[in-house]
Order: sequence, then structure tokens, then C-alpha cells
Amino acid sequence: MYIKRFACLILPCFILVSFYLPKVLAQDIVVEDIEVIDLESRSVVGEYVVGEEGLEVGSVYLIDRDYFVKDMSKEFEGATFIMTAMDDEGSKGADFITFSVKVPIVVWLATDKRWGNPPKWASDGEGWKEQPDYLAQTNEGDTDIFVLRSKEFPAGDISLSGNNDAPANLAPMYWVFLTRGAGGAAVEATDRLTTTWGKLKSNR
Repeated sequence: MYIKRFACLILPCFILVSFYLPKVLAQDIVVEDIEVIDLESRSVVGEYVVGEEGLEVGSVYLIDRDYFVKDMSKEFEGATFIMTAMDDEGSKGADFITFSVKVPIVVWLATDKRWGNPPKWASDGEGWKEQPDYLAQTNEGDTDIFVLRSKEFPAGDISLSGNNDAPANLAPMYWVFLTRGAGGAAVEATDRLTTTWGKLKSNR
């Protein structure tokens, strides 16, 4: 009898948590090693590459300069990052950087504050959100503190456009790092709750 009463109390909680918990987890920054597949760019400098190790203080983030990360939010430590090129600052057009991933991810753009308004492709209207609560600072002189913008993508092909697309001002090239998207965490949490509820039912 007590088990039945306990199950009746648990059911409403389970329903609430199964809807609410994944949304909470979706707000977390989850860093893991993300495989970047078929990375290509239309760079005038050379091939873009994934950083050999995860993002950390001291990481060089450009293929054509020795600028490095001087400070950053601890939430990004170990994040997979793509090294871009300063001399691609005038880049324009769709599909400037393309790659694929096997898991849902969040793409973070570290953009020069002199960008002003972001290009249309990286604007709020296209799903990109400015993230003023997080920091990425380098030793790049006038461009030491970057404006961060992020957007979630499902597993599959990802395309980023040029640095100098309208209405952005000409500014040093953005660089890119990746964190895990919410999809995996939300599914995992829901699965655990479903399993727990199944065990309770089997004990009734």
C-alpha cells in the first residue's frame, strides 16, 4: 500500500521534472572533445585547423598570427576551437567556413567589438545571441576583449559566412569555438527518469 501511495506522489513530480529539467540543462555550458569533420574555408591564407588541444589560456587562435588567449570564462576551458586567419577579415559570402559534427553543438563566435552591428547571418534574427556574461580576452592590443555570440546547431553540416558581410564594419576576423548542444543532455536526463519510473512500476 505504501508503495502505491509513493508511486502516486512520484508520478506528478516525474511529469513536471521530465519537462522542466531538460530545459534547465539546456542552459548549461557543456565542454567535451567534439569531432570536427571535413573542415574547409575559402581563406586567402591557408587551411583552417582545429586547435591541437582544447581552448585554454595561452592558446593561439589564428593560423597567421601568434596572438593568444590571455583570459576567458572558466566554462570554456577545454572547448574545441577552430583557428581562423586575421588576413581573412575582408571575407564575404555564404559558406566561408563549413564543417560537420556528429552531435548537437553550440557554436560560439568571438568577434571584434569594432564589428558594430553583426552581419545579417550572425544576427539575433538568425538565431545568434550576444553573450555579455562570458569572457574571451586575448593579447591582441586594441582587440583584446571579444564580443561573444552563440547559436545552437543540430548534428550535421554547419556553415558560417564571411566576416565583412553587411551590415558589419570591417574588423579583425572572428574565431570559433564549440561546446556541446543541449540535445544530448536533455535526452539523457529524460531517459534516466523514464528508467526510474519503470522500476517503480515494476515494484508495485
